[in-house]
This record gives sequence, C-alpha cells and structure tokens, in this order.
Amino acid sequence: MMQITKRERFLALGLTVAVALWAGYALAVRPACERIRTLTRIVPEKQAQLQELQAKVAQYTALQSEFAQARTQRAAQQPDFQLLPFLETLIDRHKLTGHLVTMNPDTVGPQPDYAETVVTIELHEISLKQLIDFLLDAESSASLARIGTLHIRKDPKSEALLDSTVEICSPKPGPPALATQTAP
Repeated sequence: MMQITKRERFLALGLTVAVALWAGYALAVRPACERIRTLTRIVPEKQAQLQELQAKVAQYTALQSEFAQARTQRAAQQPDFQLLPFLETLIDRHKLTGHLVTMNPDTVGPQPDYAETVVTIELHEISLKQLIDFLLDAESSASLARIGTLHIRKDPKSEALLDSTVEICSPKPGPPALATQTAP
C-alpha cells in the first residue's frame, strides 16, 4: 500500500476544492448571471408591451361602450327615421336656409345588413356660432346622425363669416342577411 505524504494530501485537497469551485461556478453562478442579464433586458420590453396592452384594453372598453350606446340610441330612434328630412328641419330651426348652397344625399357601403346615409351640406357666409350650434344640435339629437367630415374656410367676402362643407352620416339597417343553408 502506498503512503501519501502530507504535501500530496494538501495538493489533492487543493485540487478537489478547485474542481468543486469551478463546478459550482460553471453549474450555478454563470447561468444565474446570464439569467439576470437576460431578465434585465427582457423586463423593460415586457413592461412596455404590458402598457401597450393596457392602452388597447382601455381603447377596446371605450369602443365597446360607444357601440352599446349606439345600439341603445339606434333602438330608441324612430324606425322610419330619414336623415335628409331631419337635416332640413335642423337647418330651418337654425335659420340657415338662406346660407344653404347644396345638400346632397348619398347611400354608402351597402352591405347585406347595413348601409349608411351620408348627406353633404355646403353652407356659405355663416358665423362660427351658427355652425357650432348647428353641429352640436345634429350630434346631440336622439338620432344616430354624426359628423363625418367638416371643412371650414374663411369667406372671401367677409372676414367674420365662414364657408363650410359638412358630411353628416347616419347608419340605417338593411334587410337581414340570408343565412346559408346546408343540406345534411
């Protein structure tokens, strides 16, 4: 049997400790450091994505409530509502008949169960207050009439007056879509 000297024992013990330290570093410390670096890079990205998602959730919730409100408003609207007579009444009520140049109705986007009536109104030589009152009245009515586009220009004849082109839209239900039937 072979005798190990004290010096060889210390050398063996030192090598064992060195191998154990190297194995501990290779198996535990280095992967943990790499994971920490990865997390410090990924966490801000994920936080930004979370904020984007929260903003989209808020937007979706707002759209969902607007849609529910539009459905409620549509249900409350008279079934025989027509946008053109409504706007003519509104123009008369605001005494804009003398300023009315054109009023063109059009039906846009006919789909199987939905269509939209769009009326383009061109007004000349009106004050800003008259225009705002007219638009507020159109938007706040019980109907689903909404301002689609609005173009305002200074009137070339008078600095205090405006010329305006307004598109007012109102959805109207079309005939219900026919369901496709499949034979068994």
